[in-house]
Amino acid sequence: MANNGFKMTAHIHGLDGLRTLAIAGVTLFHLLPHVFVGGYLGVSLFFVLTGYLLAYTCERNCKNNKFSIIAYYRKRIARIYPSLLLVILVTIGTYSFFAPKVITAIRAEVMSVLLGYNNWWQIAQNSDYFTRLTNQSPFTHLWFLGIELQYYFVWPLYFILYIGIAHLYGKRMGIAVTAFFGFVASLFMPFMYQPDMDVTRLYYGTDTRVYALLLGAAMGLYHANFTFKMRWHRWLKPFKYGLFLVLTVITVVSYLMMDGQNPLTYQGGMLVMTLGFCVMLALTTDRDLYIGQVFELPVFRWIGKKSYGIFLWQYPVIYLFQYMKWDAETTCFGVELPTLLPYIMPVVEVGVIVILTIWSDTLLGCLSTLRGLSLKHRRIIVHICLIFLISMPGFAMMGYGCKGIVESAEYKAADTNELKSRLEQNEVALRTQQTNKNAQPIPAQDIDIRGIACIGDSVMLGSAMALKEVLPDCYIDAQVSRYVGAGLEVAQEMEAQGRLGDVVLIALGTNGPLDGQYEEQTKALLAYLGPKRHIFWVNVYCPSTGWQESNNSYLEKIKEEHANVIIIDWYSLISKHQDWLTDDGIHPDTIGTKEYAKLIHDTIADTLQKNV
Repeated sequence: MANNGFKMTAHIHGLDGLRTLAIAGVTLFHLLPHVFVGGYLGVSLFFVLTGYLLAYTCERNCKNNKFSIIAYYRKRIARIYPSLLLVILVTIGTYSFFAPKVITAIRAEVMSVLLGYNNWWQIAQNSDYFTRLTNQSPFTHLWFLGIELQYYFVWPLYFILYIGIAHLYGKRMGIAVTAFFGFVASLFMPFMYQPDMDVTRLYYGTDTRVYALLLGAAMGLYHANFTFKMRWHRWLKPFKYGLFLVLTVITVVSYLMMDGQNPLTYQGGMLVMTLGFCVMLALTTDRDLYIGQVFELPVFRWIGKKSYGIFLWQYPVIYLFQYMKWDAETTCFGVELPTLLPYIMPVVEVGVIVILTIWSDTLLGCLSTLRGLSLKHRRIIVHICLIFLISMPGFAMMGYGCKGIVESAEYKAADTNELKSRLEQNEVALRTQQTNKNAQPIPAQDIDIRGIACIGDSVMLGSAMALKEVLPDCYIDAQVSRYVGAGLEVAQEMEAQGRLGDVVLIALGTNGPLDGQYEEQTKALLAYLGPKRHIFWVNVYCPSTGWQESNNSYLEKIKEEHANVIIIDWYSLISKHQDWLTDDGIHPDTIGTKEYAKLIHDTIADTLQKNV
């Protein structure tokens, strides 16, 4: 029934509790991505809450004849940009001291953040192999803000359309149309998904993620106009509490288990979780239940209100700790640190994030308060001056941040051009390669190792000529940006050409996960090569990606399950000699390629000789 007597209030009980659940998932995902593999789902909950609150407040203002597009945009700008600018400037200033290489070409990214198209900027960066590797950034998480800013900009236009539909056909029709648009948009992700695609486009795309905002908007519009009036049943309230508890448990379990590389995530899994969040929101705002009141506990309200600041600060802090390897230190000034340090460091990082959030919110609050003060408010002015004094290091970092943006290069050149040139030259050379029948292969008896088949990605391609020096009879098929799913097709082509012998060398895993999304392709490649061949698989060193540890762990699992698989431990070697890498931190330089080839040669030779 129509909500004629329902007084719309500015504060809705329980939303801060849901914000706490959302920011907890996102923060844990950034801190411990291999434990909380599904923490990214907190973003979907944030989208639902954003759509809900925006629609609810706009409808409330419209009912009270207070809706103004100018006031709407002014409020959004005041809410988003002061904190965002402060975080960006302090981050760039801090990185200019600790990690200047990271922010050498930061201007384009900063502009994409401030102008609200960072998600599309990141999609464009990921479409180019070299920029994807060299543009790792402390602002990667702000793709989320790009979608929100775009939605903020367009929403008033849609809201006017909604008002027109509601005027002609009624509120229910306007709400139904909004929900319909949301469900239609929810189909983009599963329809666009392809098994072998880079999921960045689906994960960052406005068109593939806007459905959560629209579904939240439909709920906000409904809540602003109607309430449920159902016949009372004794079992109804316990059922609602039970349903909320089940959904909360599912959310926590999904944070732990719903891997973002799993195809099911993009084939409807994320949509199902979003619908679950919508139900949780409906139950939280249900005035017949006490869920909203429970979520009004001080700890939930505090985290919920600070969630924006926590979100902004978390990735710059976490990225810096990882980049500087502070979270992996075992000694300090020559003193051995406790073995529990790896478990303590995430707590330290959270502490830094919280302190920075409190500081930035306090500083901005003081600036806002200062505008309305006169000399008679002396005590308050003294407190504000103390805050400003404490904030002097932050102001200094902001100054360096401005300097970093002004002096930013157009792109990160580093030695990327040298790497790109080497890869192109090696690619040309491999097109005309022939197996050298006069070369002396690794000595072994009863094993045909003529023309060792080598299947790899750009790391192998960059080292191809060094491999040819130590394995002159090998045949190399390596390609930039090759993922494990392409390995089977390459192996089949080699078999058809008679190049697939008893020994196969594989170097795949830099460009995507071996398990999860591409696990079936990995198993298919191993099954095709069979149990009789000697398979040597080079593990990966790609710390800027999210699958280095999981890929290397999965390779160890493969080794245990397949007696004919030997792991070549490139990771352990290069971890101790990072000066052998180019500036992208992944591809070996001239010295590194020789060491890469030597490691492969020695591992193959030792293994085959032991089997003689």
